[in-house]
Amino acid sequence: MKKLIKNINMNRSFKGLFLVSLSLLLALGTISCDSIVDVTDPDIVTPESLNSEAGIQTLKAGSLGDFAIAMSGAAAGHGATTGLITMSGLMADEYDYSGTFPTRREGDTRILQNTNVDMDNIFSNMHRARAGAEAAIDLAQGFGGVPEVESEMQSIVGYTYVMFAETFCSGVPFSKVPSDGGAIIYGQPLTQTEMFSAAVTWFDQAIANSSGNSDLANLARVGKARALLGLGQISAAASEVSSVATDFVYNIEHSVNSPRQENGIYVMSTLRRQFSIADGKGVNGLMYRSANDPRTPWNGGTDFGQDDITLYYNQLKFTSSNASVALASGIEARLIEAEALADMDDGVGTHDIHNALRATMNITPALDFSALTGGDLMLAHMAERAFWLYSTGHRHGDLRRLVDVYGMQASDVFPWGAYFKGGSYDSNLKFPVPQSEANNPNYAGCLD
Repeated sequence: MKKLIKNINMNRSFKGLFLVSLSLLLALGTISCDSIVDVTDPDIVTPESLNSEAGIQTLKAGSLGDFAIAMSGAAAGHGATTGLITMSGLMADEYDYSGTFPTRREGDTRILQNTNVDMDNIFSNMHRARAGAEAAIDLAQGFGGVPEVESEMQSIVGYTYVMFAETFCSGVPFSKVPSDGGAIIYGQPLTQTEMFSAAVTWFDQAIANSSGNSDLANLARVGKARALLGLGQISAAASEVSSVATDFVYNIEHSVNSPRQENGIYVMSTLRRQFSIADGKGVNGLMYRSANDPRTPWNGGTDFGQDDITLYYNQLKFTSSNASVALASGIEARLIEAEALADMDDGVGTHDIHNALRATMNITPALDFSALTGGDLMLAHMAERAFWLYSTGHRHGDLRRLVDVYGMQASDVFPWGAYFKGGSYDSNLKFPVPQSEANNPNYAGCLD
């Protein structure tokens, strides 16, 4: 299998966008960079040393590290650090919350406050990753151009826009820290459409800078197609990924070198028993356990979760603290092509793609979508997509797309009705812009 794997082994963190300024000293642990451009690993990075290829690689590694925490979470922090993948999985139908933290229960019920600390951390880490990537791009361009670094970082920026657009409400600002150490340029709140459109622009730049590196080009193409899906440009999305090989994968890498680098999905589920793999969540949820599907392996059901009241079911997709998480893949490319066929009411074409993918894991029986049309066909496709992309940060955005692009009722696709710990699931479908963003004079909260 062709893999473009990035090692994010570094022991540092930004504490805000200000820290991206190149005028600061960055105290770093040893960086191990399994990268397209191999460099000597520095122990201490000064502003002067950043103006070099090694410095560019350091900023790149920092961005990838922040992005990994934003997506997967980490073992570091009080009660560990929650990532977007698990929190969005709670908002959707992938996980039930079996812990006691009220901020995480808010994600499970979708009754989210704009003061939610977990969401604030995710929001901040995602913006740190973006700002770090933009700083690396600026430095690379000022250094005379390092196209492959620029391409990868432009894709990371693009993915941050996609993740904000898929999971947050409209109104997310994107501020900029100039690479010369100047004052922050505060961003204006963007709508969901504007975020997806900005992502497309970043991915186009990444494709242009890929310099014949097919893996970098594929990373950008899959990301661009994902943004196009969000814009409702389904056929264009399928065309974008037609050249992506099915065996391509770009992984978010984790490590046991430090708590900050560990896979937070594994830590929060297997070790801390706070995120339990769901089964028919809120009536509409998929049967991730009962299906006994090799794409969603699990064990448990004999002990309680961290709350001591919820029977716990452990996901087995990520089985160690250094398990990698796929950000983009050729499998996703094929699923995007299948969605375009489903959108055209081509049930046979849709199940042909799905059955070809299922054959790679010997999943039986074969699917038959030939009698399905319209919403039924799209829901059948989305169910298959959910099993392939389980717990990778896709499902929340997919459910929102069923509502926003395909016109389905939220009460028919999201978990709905009575909540298993009492009360009901809320009709809210989006993460709020955190109150902490109010230091931005352009802050307006959620626009929708």
